[in-house]
Amino acid sequence: MSEAILSLALNDTVEIRDDGGALRHRLCTQDGAMHGASESFDEQGRRLQRASYQKGLRHGVSEYYEGERVQMRQHFDQGLAHGPTVLFDPAGHIAAELNYVRGQLHGDARYYTQGRLVRRAQFKQGKLDGIVEDLAPDGSLVQRTSYLDNVIHGSALRYWPNGQVMERMDFEHGLAVNDAERFDQNGRASGDAAPKLAERMEKLFRGKA
Repeated sequence: MSEAILSLALNDTVEIRDDGGALRHRLCTQDGAMHGASESFDEQGRRLQRASYQKGLRHGVSEYYEGERVQMRQHFDQGLAHGPTVLFDPAGHIAAELNYVRGQLHGDARYYTQGRLVRRAQFKQGKLDGIVEDLAPDGSLVQRTSYLDNVIHGSALRYWPNGQVMERMDFEHGLAVNDAERFDQNGRASGDAAPKLAERMEKLFRGKA
């Protein structure tokens, strides 16, 4: 440990090993602070993390691993998440595409199941703000909801598989302002209760509807 501390005071590449001699961290320093490439490893020598630092702060691209695969790739600027972030599922498909501005989710966000787009959302300073669309694996629209400052605000629409509106409800700052209007698959007003969204979503993702 004393050797590692000594190296940190210099412009150097530092290797930190566990009691068994396995390499756990490799990092670069400048004037006593982390600066440049950095890597971390598990007990079996598999990479856990690869990052870039500038004067002690994360800066540039960081990658996080699970086994041999990249689990997340994220951009940083002076210690804060800034720019695109991509998450991957165990099969290597993209699971989410996000964007950060100075540490907060901001802008368009996309979420995937087995590589298929299932949700589009908009964020503003870390909160849902704008239109959120939920999609079936075949790409058909299931629900469209409007958000303002992280709460439902505006119309919430649910759709039949043929694209007709199934149900409509309007909200102001999270509170419903009218009873739900329901429609049959031909667009005619209907008093019948529409299928529960959670049940339909589950069937859609399992390929049963």
